[in-house]
Amino acid sequence: MEERDNVLVIKLGALGDIVFADGALQDIRAWHPGAHITLLTRRGSAALMQRCPWVDAVIADDNAPRWRLDRMLELRRRLAAGSFKHVYDLQNSRRTRFYRRWMSPPGATWSQEPPDTPKARAVATRHAAQLAAAGVTAAHAERPSPGWIADDVGPLLCEVDIHAPFVVLLPGSSARNPHKRWPDYARCSQLLSAHGLNVITIPGIDEPDLGEGFAGTVLRTQGRVLNLHELAGVLEAASVVIGNDSGPTHLAACLGTRCVVLFDSGSPARLTTGVETRDAICLTASPLASLPAEAVVEAALRQLSLATTGASAELASKLPA
Repeated sequence: MEERDNVLVIKLGALGDIVFADGALQDIRAWHPGAHITLLTRRGSAALMQRCPWVDAVIADDNAPRWRLDRMLELRRRLAAGSFKHVYDLQNSRRTRFYRRWMSPPGATWSQEPPDTPKARAVATRHAAQLAAAGVTAAHAERPSPGWIADDVGPLLCEVDIHAPFVVLLPGSSARNPHKRWPDYARCSQLLSAHGLNVITIPGIDEPDLGEGFAGTVLRTQGRVLNLHELAGVLEAASVVIGNDSGPTHLAACLGTRCVVLFDSGSPARLTTGVETRDAICLTASPLASLPAEAVVEAALRQLSLATTGASAELASKLPA
């Protein structure tokens, strides 16, 4: 490819969307090694993606209503200034199809999924198929590995006297999706502790008060929830992570940690996230609250028996035993 190529990649959405796009971004970088690659993403993800090694610049999309012509014109102006030769739309939404009709850089090639692409396929598999159709070698798209997100958390864990191996509980999910929240994490922590395991519960921004009854350590830093880079570091060092269908749980799976992921039976996310291909055990129930804590602990113990080798074990071995 020409070294002067300017490339635009579009990936909007929440943390999980960004995590699953990591492999595709790496493939696009490898295919355009000398290009200047710009990512268009939601404002909430812009600071995170400034750290991504596969892109050179980030444009924040404010998700303004399309009737806000002033905001649409400003975005079109910013995209036109990029003089993009190639565009990869990894979001493939109605909004980004509108962008293609109204904001496509003149003469740019535009990679986008056909409208009839089955949505039940894992998103990383869809990314791989889209890149292959565009002639891009998809070596990493189906195996995202966003280790660049994680900070070294050895000092943090030593400070709170957490020793390896340990199990992490992620009881949160978006407050807009209460049906995704399994309510029995406190009992789960007690059962895991009864097996002699070190248990860490990490609250999210929507869980300021977890309530009573949690065994082990509820991990915060200086009274606040962990930032994303600290969270990723802890998840990467864990032997097993248990969590709801949420961005942090999917991040743990993509970091190579063995996971137990809890899904409402009616959710298609177990298929579309593809977490089962990432050494995860997926447990389902409807309603999710009917899933017994004993079943979750049994799955975690199975995962723990398999986590004695691999990346999680190697990272955990660097922590105090």
